[in-house]
Amino acid sequence: MSELERIRAEYARRAQDARYTEWYADANAANRFIEQERDAAIRSALREFPNILNRGARILDIGCGAGHELVKWQLLVAEARLCGIDLLEARLNNGRQRYPYLPLLWGDASALPLRDETFDVVMQFTVFSSILDGSLRQSVAREMKRVLKPGGIVLWYDYWLNPTNAQTVGMTLRQVRKLFPEFGMRVRRVTLAPPLARFLAPRSMKLCAWLNKIPLVRSHYLIVLSRETVKT
Repeated sequence: MSELERIRAEYARRAQDARYTEWYADANAANRFIEQERDAAIRSALREFPNILNRGARILDIGCGAGHELVKWQLLVAEARLCGIDLLEARLNNGRQRYPYLPLLWGDASALPLRDETFDVVMQFTVFSSILDGSLRQSVAREMKRVLKPGGIVLWYDYWLNPTNAQTVGMTLRQVRKLFPEFGMRVRRVTLAPPLARFLAPRSMKLCAWLNKIPLVRSHYLIVLSRETVKT
């Protein structure tokens, strides 16, 4: 089985697992808490790159799923030109029904059917942690850099540690630097570890907010990568 086949099979399995449907439902308290905190962190991080928020900026989401994260850019950028690509056709079909105006492409992010230097922002949310094969991760990173405009940014959100799922791998800062060696990095640790959030959020959102102040229990990195950023 190839790595792409493994990924397709894993997400097909998750689609049949009621836990995943419940965890990522809009009404799920933990999911709402995680998403609101992440969105606030993204808005804060982008203030350091005001040129990215110019009218008509082009945004690409690698592994866009149904396009839920991509459409948020309509509130950040006037007349944003959006595009998403995903390996899983069922997720894209859901997105096309929900957001019929979004250009959502079916394809492999290691061979993007897109022109060089097209996008102001290329984003990925938990794509790289789903890829176990190092050479495939390198190919996806190379394609992200190829389609990024000079002066554009890569917006990265992914696990740094995920010990509970053998089908994923935590992405350390060292691994991110290896994938994007010519880029500087602005790094934030975000997201109350989902198992904790799922346990606490139905009981106390205040306790979630309090615990989320402790960096050690935040399970993801939010990184803005830019060739013009001083390396950290």
